[in-house]
Amino acid sequence: MGTIDGIRRLGFRKWYERQLVESHVWLVTMVLALILTAVGYEALSVRESLLDLAYDLVAVAVGVVLSWVSFRRYAAAMTLAEHVGAQAVCPSCKRHGFKALPASESGATGRPLQLLAACRGCGHRWPIDPGS
Repeated sequence: MGTIDGIRRLGFRKWYERQLVESHVWLVTMVLALILTAVGYEALSVRESLLDLAYDLVAVAVGVVLSWVSFRRYAAAMTLAEHVGAQAVCPSCKRHGFKALPASESGATGRPLQLLAACRGCGHRWPIDPGS
């Protein structure tokens, strides 16, 4: 689900909360993968059988790849949440949060590049750039 579809379906606040939860799940995954990497590295020993060495090398490799992927996903989710969240303040009354207007009200045809937001307090409308 894209950013615009997610905000329209869930509303900004729930979407934002989910982005933060998802990003922190990726952060925890990264920490666990780093622990796996450290355990695999600590277990490396040339004195044991080649099969044990292969298992340890696989654990290190999986830990490194998983921690890198997890970090990238964490950073992407946090960046997206920060990017959209910074635009979520009404320019008119400074209230945080907005109601996403349907695509038909925003005048968009096909897949819109921007999301039209409406303030729940004063009704002011402004565009939200969902990022890429």
